[in-house]
Amino acid sequence: MQKEDQKPVRVDRRDFIKATTLASMAGALPGASLLAQNTPMPSKPGNAGKTRKVLFASDSPSSYEKLIDSIKAIREYEFQVIPIQASLQQKPQEVARSVRELSPDILIIRPTVRTAVGNIGNIALSMVDLDIPIILVPVNLDLIMMDTDLVAAMRTRGANAVLANSEAHAVELLKIFAVPRILDGKQALIFGRPFDSTSVPMGNLSEDYVYKRTGFRIQYRPVDDLMPLLEKVDEAAALKELERWKKEAARVLEPSDKTILDAARLYILLRSLVEKESLAAISIDCLSFSFSGKPPLPLPCLAFTRLRDEGITAPCEADVCGLLTSMVLQEISRKPAYQCNVSEVDLQKSIAILRHCVAPLQLMGRNAPPLAYNLRDYHGLGKGATAEVEFPSGIDVTLGLFSKDLKSFVLWPGKTQSRVNDIDRPPIEKAPPASATSKVRKYCSNQLAVKLKDIERLHQNLAGCHHVMIAGTHEKAIREEMMRMGVGILGPSDMSSPA
Repeated sequence: MQKEDQKPVRVDRRDFIKATTLASMAGALPGASLLAQNTPMPSKPGNAGKTRKVLFASDSPSSYEKLIDSIKAIREYEFQVIPIQASLQQKPQEVARSVRELSPDILIIRPTVRTAVGNIGNIALSMVDLDIPIILVPVNLDLIMMDTDLVAAMRTRGANAVLANSEAHAVELLKIFAVPRILDGKQALIFGRPFDSTSVPMGNLSEDYVYKRTGFRIQYRPVDDLMPLLEKVDEAAALKELERWKKEAARVLEPSDKTILDAARLYILLRSLVEKESLAAISIDCLSFSFSGKPPLPLPCLAFTRLRDEGITAPCEADVCGLLTSMVLQEISRKPAYQCNVSEVDLQKSIAILRHCVAPLQLMGRNAPPLAYNLRDYHGLGKGATAEVEFPSGIDVTLGLFSKDLKSFVLWPGKTQSRVNDIDRPPIEKAPPASATSKVRKYCSNQLAVKLKDIERLHQNLAGCHHVMIAGTHEKAIREEMMRMGVGILGPSDMSSPA
């Protein structure tokens, strides 16, 4: 075990990326966003209490007392049903006005739509500004063509509209929409340029757009703001964290005590910011300085690992889509997320290789034994500290990511596979020992092989350079959450885990 810092190897960031062709710098493939152009905008932030107000609009509400009684009988929440008599086809503006005046949480409409009456096009136009879920229950379940077209038109205009297949189905949809969205009311702090991550720029997004689609607030501060705060970190707490990392590691290979202590200081600082500002997530545009000769900050890899294990979303590289995805999957699974590069896809073997320098130790959950790990430096550069974990093989996992416009969600089940560790491979094979790249590692500190179904479809619909993996299968819960957010699902036809 080393006691002093190694002399850092100076490698120009651009040359390093060119030599290694890191997947983290790859552009997103098209496809997912194209399929989701017509997905609806989500509802307003939901009611966090137990009471839900439902506006029931129909030509004849008294004819549907059985359905209304079924809604009131739902046990999970107290539903207050407000029936109104209104012709959605003839006077859709009256329904929209009632929504604005009565402020319901959910709108149910059971319209009678006839082509002979006309005015069909104005229905979707009247619904465009409603920011609550809309459930349409067809009057004639054997003739749903016009209802289907109406829901599609509403979605195109931006409404979060869904089509029920029966009265019982409408009740089940109500139960789904009654649950508050995971991201509602939460906030994140990102140190970096607003929506301009060095590796994952998101110039198409803004704070208002993210909030409108998710109910989630993001604020930005300069990376330089962290520097003076580091000087105020409790040294005793940082030393305790240093000793924990060393004690629990299987081996400490490259990092010195000073390097690990610096990483511990950053963890203590980030953790204090999360607590002080009631944050659900925190991130740093770390790739803006991680390859520099003298980084202005400690590399945050160990800090992010620890934060994730403690239930705090801490995505790498200020990746907004990775942040939102990690939070959703983490909250659903109650397990920390592995944000990773899909660095290689083997179509013949149906295997994807997932790499990154930050991996959670508590992948299987906080009550499960942590993964064994070695402490390594960052890419063999003689600086930084990362946890190289030993992933289990043969476990079911879920891979996901929001598209760059937040309108769709890539959702893929997988199974981890055993694989020979190759992370020590240099970027240039057989480089002279004296060369600057002789000790540099081509790959990130963690690598995992995952078997995936319909992998060619996934390959052509990868939503970005990072994806997020969690242990377990959670398709139903993820689908319901995406429905609440008005987000379309993109995945294989068979969502069962690969054999």
